[in-house]
Amino acid sequence: MGVSVSLVTHQSRRWIDACLEGVRSQGSCIREILLVDNASRDGTAVHVRARHPQVRVEALERNLGYAAAHNRNFARARGSHFWALNPDVVPARGYLERLLGVLDADPTLGAATGCLLAPGRPPRIDSAGIVRTWTRFVDRGRGAPPERFAREEDVFGACGAAALYRADALRAVCVPGEAPFAERLFMYYEDVDLAWRLRRAGWRTRYVPAAHAWHVRGGSGASSAFVEYHLVRNRVWVSLRNARPAELLAELPGLAVFQGVKSLQALVRPHVRRALHDQWRGLRACWRERRRREASA
Repeated sequence: MGVSVSLVTHQSRRWIDACLEGVRSQGSCIREILLVDNASRDGTAVHVRARHPQVRVEALERNLGYAAAHNRNFARARGSHFWALNPDVVPARGYLERLLGVLDADPTLGAATGCLLAPGRPPRIDSAGIVRTWTRFVDRGRGAPPERFAREEDVFGACGAAALYRADALRAVCVPGEAPFAERLFMYYEDVDLAWRLRRAGWRTRYVPAAHAWHVRGGSGASSAFVEYHLVRNRVWVSLRNARPAELLAELPGLAVFQGVKSLQALVRPHVRRALHDQWRGLRACWRERRRREASA
């Protein structure tokens, strides 16, 4: 059935050509390339239609967010696997082939990720999968030399910048009326939320160090305040949506520290203050979504 490539762009014209060249280098395993442009003002959608006619582009009039845009691509995807790819990622030749080989060999795997590298010399890891720390979820190995993470192994989840999912696994974790990526989160932590739901449903995620890609971390068009707002707001939401009672209890000390630090920062950072306010307002809705999923299980 092949791989459906899902790209979400916003002010991404600077990066998209290199990304699509890397996608084309993956060869015959690509079935289709789907792109949703979130109301870019830099001509990204027009550029892709002119330079890359094989890409199926949907240009939106307003920014619906990273999660909603991937969901729009998933709704029209026809591949057996779904590759969520950031436009500022350039996959090396063979990236998909290596991940597909691992997924095909183990039907209990729902997702896989390669070794994402930051540009520059000497090479340093951008992400070797997502892991949970005391207070938050982070990209494993960030800033470390890649030889320190040369072993193939299971991880908590795949970094959403270049995550390959089994399409059936994504369908399996969706209750009626729900799509794979949590649109309430808009962007950031949506990969953690999906990884957590996959784990709760019995699917594993595999880190494959032989698959390489380069992640610039500059193609989202987002300012640092915008990023921090969503990271602060979404952190508690993602635990409330997914953590089992024992997990939530174990997380409480770390979450208390996180919230305390952010409350102090809110005194001088208006976007953090707004994030905490919006976080509080959304708690009830997150709990309702959790209960609806549990009732459908």
